[in-house]
Amino acid sequence: MRISILSKWLERSLSVGLKHRSIIILIALSLSATIAEVFSISMFLPIFQFIQLDGDLNALSSDTAIWPYIIRIFDYIGITISLSILLIIAFSLFLIRQVITYFRMVYQASIYYYIVQKLRNRMFNGYLKVDSSYYDNMPVGNFVNIITTEVISGVTGVIGPTALIVHILTLLTYISLLALLSWEMTIASIMVLLIAITIPSSWLKQSTIAGRNIVNANTLLSEFLVGRLRSPGLVRLSGSEKIEAYEFKKLTKIQRENIMFSSILGAKTNVSMEPIVIGFSLVFIYLSVTVLKVDMDIIGLYLLIILRLTPIIKSIIVKLQSIQKLVGSVEIIEKRLHDIESSVEVDSGTEEIDKTISDISFINVSYRYPSNKKSTIKNMSFDIKAHKMVAIVGPSGSGKSTLIDFLPRIRTPSSGVVQINGKNIERYSIKSVRSVVSYVPQTPQIFNGTVRDHVLYGKFNATGGDVENALELSGASEFVNNLPNGIDTVLGEEAIKLSGGQRQRLDLARALISQSPILVLDEPTSNLDVESERLFSLTLKRIMNDTNMIVIIVSHNLKNISNVDKIIVINNGRVEDLGTHEYLMNGDSWYPGAWNLQKHNQG
Repeated sequence: MRISILSKWLERSLSVGLKHRSIIILIALSLSATIAEVFSISMFLPIFQFIQLDGDLNALSSDTAIWPYIIRIFDYIGITISLSILLIIAFSLFLIRQVITYFRMVYQASIYYYIVQKLRNRMFNGYLKVDSSYYDNMPVGNFVNIITTEVISGVTGVIGPTALIVHILTLLTYISLLALLSWEMTIASIMVLLIAITIPSSWLKQSTIAGRNIVNANTLLSEFLVGRLRSPGLVRLSGSEKIEAYEFKKLTKIQRENIMFSSILGAKTNVSMEPIVIGFSLVFIYLSVTVLKVDMDIIGLYLLIILRLTPIIKSIIVKLQSIQKLVGSVEIIEKRLHDIESSVEVDSGTEEIDKTISDISFINVSYRYPSNKKSTIKNMSFDIKAHKMVAIVGPSGSGKSTLIDFLPRIRTPSSGVVQINGKNIERYSIKSVRSVVSYVPQTPQIFNGTVRDHVLYGKFNATGGDVENALELSGASEFVNNLPNGIDTVLGEEAIKLSGGQRQRLDLARALISQSPILVLDEPTSNLDVESERLFSLTLKRIMNDTNMIVIIVSHNLKNISNVDKIIVINNGRVEDLGTHEYLMNGDSWYPGAWNLQKHNQG
């Protein structure tokens, strides 16, 4: 590995959580095992010599260079040299190697899964802290694929070079051992090594490309799955099962083809290494016997070393190929981490907001999405007073949802000011602002858990009495009490066993328990039947009578908002008109025509 490559790997490994200490420990354990193995294999030379000279220590001492040192060591520790003792020492060294290898494998596994966990936590936590523009551009399926699949591959790719370094050091150790035995053996080993590395070099480059293609295929498949699994009913009702199955088949085929191509490259490397190494080794053995006249004990030891070198050389190439294949996963993780960390929501506010809200003002507010050339919101100005119910209406795409995002500082105006209690909202900390705003989305997002879990979501320190009060105020108490286990009934993901109206009232209870002074409802009746709409309207009246909340309703259903204190009509990103229902009906904005059309369709 070149210094630049090693430096790049070290930088990447540290960026994903692999510590210097862990790298050193892993390499130290691996080298310890290697040293024990080298010594155990080296023991075979004196064993062969001991057998060949029938244990004659005088002959061994005079005929070989190593035996005088062995005899001195045994004399020093007071042990008589015998074949059984030599064999026991060789076996003990192998056993030591296996024990060290066991500890290395356990330690590496602990480091591996710790980094996977830490990296997933880091990405998920970061995802929750980014600004809204990141969500606008990041498909959920893409992120799910990275955090579930690519993190595993990426960590494997990051830890892989540790093993590669150890294999290379092991190889160099064996070559050094061969150099002590015979310079001819050393030259032969280096030649075999160079030839073995040269042949699969083109496959290594192709492995990098294949790895990136696999990442792309995995991402496309995850994006497709997340999108379709969210709406199986739509697919079936649209009669699109065959089309979607065909699209899924195409994606899985692309994934399979890329994985197979990568597997073929790996198989080529695997099967080509051993014949190359063994073939050249046999040629060298033939030359050693017929030309160089090398002693048989030296050749025997050479065979042992070659048998050990063969899988090491093979492991170096295979590991290098594996690392190249996983480069795509490492790159996508690095990119996502960089994007997340550079998109973290900036909180410039320092003040705490007063929980008593007197007024909300939008003053010449405009907003343009980074990906759009035109502004979505254009110079909007209006105000909302305390203890009032206000509706924001307008055709689809007029900017209603974007406008609501300004209140909890999910988005920041491109120009203009949003004020609460007469102060620019950006002067308040984000946490403080969001503590005064409760939000009920058009489609309730209910996670798997009990009724109690959902109502407490976001305010886990609330009491049982708070839960009961929120359920009562939202109009959910009656149906909750009739559930099998009351508030401890497990709802399941999205609470699909509840009706639309029940889910809406349950989610309203979640918003109410925080007792925030501002309640935002996004299309609260869009998925409800006539009776559920009526009950929900009664619930809103009860909320206005029993609390001091400012209630803001974003709605297409004009019938249910005709009695609110103020209606703000948004059209083409501008405030087209505002006032009571009676006032707007006498004007010429979008509102009168939309009201009459809805009334006609419902009549």
